[in-house]
Amino acid sequence: MSRRDYYAILGVERSVGPEDLKKAFRALAMQYHPDRNPDDPDAERRFREVMEAWEVLGDPEQRNRYDRLGPFFRPDGRPPTPEDVSVVVGEALAGIFRRRPAPERGEDLRYQLGIRLEEAALGTERTIEVRRVGPCRRCQGSGAEPGEGSRVCDQCAGEGRTGGRLLKTECPRCDGRGHIIVKRCTSCEGKGRVETSDTLKVHIPAGVATGQKLKLRAKGNLPRRGGGKPGDLYVLIEVMEHELFHRRGSDLLCEVPITFTEAALGADVLVPTLDGTTAIRVPPGTPSGQTFRLGGRGLPSPGANGRGDLHYRVVVEVPEQLGEPERRLLGELASRLSATAHPRREAFEALLKERRG
Repeated sequence: MSRRDYYAILGVERSVGPEDLKKAFRALAMQYHPDRNPDDPDAERRFREVMEAWEVLGDPEQRNRYDRLGPFFRPDGRPPTPEDVSVVVGEALAGIFRRRPAPERGEDLRYQLGIRLEEAALGTERTIEVRRVGPCRRCQGSGAEPGEGSRVCDQCAGEGRTGGRLLKTECPRCDGRGHIIVKRCTSCEGKGRVETSDTLKVHIPAGVATGQKLKLRAKGNLPRRGGGKPGDLYVLIEVMEHELFHRRGSDLLCEVPITFTEAALGADVLVPTLDGTTAIRVPPGTPSGQTFRLGGRGLPSPGANGRGDLHYRVVVEVPEQLGEPERRLLGELASRLSATAHPRREAFEALLKERRG
């Protein structure tokens, strides 16, 4: 069944003659034709409505039936069922008490922002440039050329709603705006919004992690139709890989290469921190893979007090590209060492002997 006022869609009175009806149809069909409004879903929707209204009102027999049946009109000619009557009456009663629908909201936008680990640790402020759809400055978002580019809608008298006593709907003539654009704004072509490039500041809190989203309210796109609020801008954080540290939540892990001599004899080894360097004491006999911890030297914990820890994992680096003198020295050292100098190797060989029986 028809839920829209076909006369209102074409912007004519119910007493309009055939010639004036055809003129109104042609003007609207030309205005909203897809070829003249590419990639404009609102214009495409209006064009379909105009064609539907013309198919009914442009046929004298169909128009006569529509005038008699109103909201109970069916293009297939079948009479309304009891269910149809119930739906129409229900919609009419609901329209009396129902609030007007909330204004359309603009689209949300996303922006990928890469930051360094040091910035994530301390927090920072970054300036970004975002392409977004905002209000046209020339027409202030109205879509009409400044001056005499718009007039009050004669179909709804500026109310934005029209229809009979049983069924009041958004005015199809003005799309609920209450005014008609008679001359489109030359900057936005009547759309009321244009694509712009905005420079925005983003506050990045300390301890932020990859995947977190920061919301900038009302920094998204402007809605297609006036009266609604802009969408939001979501900044997606990506903390870039660091050349020294690996992140594990609020903790940091750093692999520190040490020499065989440092591991065997012990040494004070210089290691990096987020804000510089420090030294850790590697005791004699430290095995490869041993981890040392500096408490509270990691990243801030978001939403909680304190910081994570900084862990150093020492890795004994085996010498490479040895010359003959160095080989002889290492061989002499190996021959001088007793089995107790390598207790893990000694235990391993004992297990092997047991397996051989």
